[in-house]
Amino acid sequence: MGMSITQLRDPAPAAAPAAGSLAGLLEGVRAGLAAAAQVPVDSCGTAEVAASIEELAGIESAANALRWALSAEADARAAALDPVVGDASSGTDAWLASLTGTTKASQAAGLRIARLLETKYDATKAAFAAGRVRADQVRVIVNAAEQAPTRATRDQVAAAEEWLLGKATGDTHPRGRAMNATRLRQAARRMFSTIDRNLAAEHEFAMLTGEGQHAASETYLALHDDGDGTWSGRFRIPELHGNLLNTVLGHLTAPRRLTRDSAGQTVVDSSAPGPRSYPETAGAALCELIEHVPTSGHTSNPATILITLDYDTLLTGVGSAGLDTGIRIDAGDARRMACEAGLVPAVLAGESVPLDLGRTRRLHTLNHRRALSLIYDTCAITGCERPFAWTEIHHPHAWSRGGHTTLQNALPLCAHHHRIAHDPGWELRRHPDGEYTFHRIGRPVRPTAPHPPPTLTTSGAPPPTGAGP
Repeated sequence: MGMSITQLRDPAPAAAPAAGSLAGLLEGVRAGLAAAAQVPVDSCGTAEVAASIEELAGIESAANALRWALSAEADARAAALDPVVGDASSGTDAWLASLTGTTKASQAAGLRIARLLETKYDATKAAFAAGRVRADQVRVIVNAAEQAPTRATRDQVAAAEEWLLGKATGDTHPRGRAMNATRLRQAARRMFSTIDRNLAAEHEFAMLTGEGQHAASETYLALHDDGDGTWSGRFRIPELHGNLLNTVLGHLTAPRRLTRDSAGQTVVDSSAPGPRSYPETAGAALCELIEHVPTSGHTSNPATILITLDYDTLLTGVGSAGLDTGIRIDAGDARRMACEAGLVPAVLAGESVPLDLGRTRRLHTLNHRRALSLIYDTCAITGCERPFAWTEIHHPHAWSRGGHTTLQNALPLCAHHHRIAHDPGWELRRHPDGEYTFHRIGRPVRPTAPHPPPTLTTSGAPPPTGAGP
């Protein structure tokens, strides 16, 4: 009969380990670590701190390797119905979890790797025991080798294992740089590349297919309304989409706000926000991305949302507006977002009488956008390098004040500068040299010139500067 989990958690007092036994040696290791912990770390030089951290990482790996070997031995004894670990009602993984204070799932995953190290992957086992590779690297090597094509010989798999192990330890790098588990997983897809081209292609396909299926099953998005005007959430997406998202956010979080104008003079965008942490900047970039996917059409918002606001609010920018999703937003956001294709303004007079529902030519056409792309490569504001594809078409002569939807009354602005254009504290100015900047109202500004029509021929009178949808 196997022991129950309760018995395992409360074992009878054990005799002291014999000198020279494994348990005795481990007690000595623990005593050594306890003595090392008594050394004041602030008394160590920087070189000693670095060396000690590196040494402890190796000790941790060696300890994990020994624990996994012992786990594999315990599992073998359980299969032989050992009276201690052979409890069929719980399994070795549950027994190990009770001893280590971890979960059954984590022990089951470790047991699988431990069994494979004992039976198939001697080189990785030896490097692990020597503390030269970490547990997460070992998992990558073993899992990659297990996906080798069935026609690969044992020697070919062993050679591929050695190649990948060299990447993990840094032995094959000119400067001895080891790959962490994330980079190692990328390299693992090419572990047969120096052995056989066809094997390499089959192996990479198998790994990518398996990873894709796993990623699809693990993909999720959870959003929560925090009730304070913000939302939070968690998500997990496949590697492909994670890289795409990271690349897009990387471009959106790196606008240069200190550049030069056409005359070579330094330009500082005073409307740009102050220094922020990267998570804050990335959060703002995600909001910009949400408003602009996909990148075709006027501003490419694929959803149609009805914005309801009073006529006075539209004109003054003071007040709030409601969305048909059930939330309310401030008037500034409403005026700015009314420029976007997916948002239709429903303007109400007193007593909620509908006054206007959009306007036939409220939005600039695709042809307008194409024509503007011949004039502007980026956002129209001097010094802003946000590409034209990510701009929104702004009405300098506010649509809400009778401005027409013509090429002459069109200016491509990035999301940041479009938001500023609808902020009553800022004024859009066109300078004699044809460049546009923002200035806080009341501050001295450079002399301004009339707003001339673009170089392309079109109809309509040139509008004055201003802000509005």
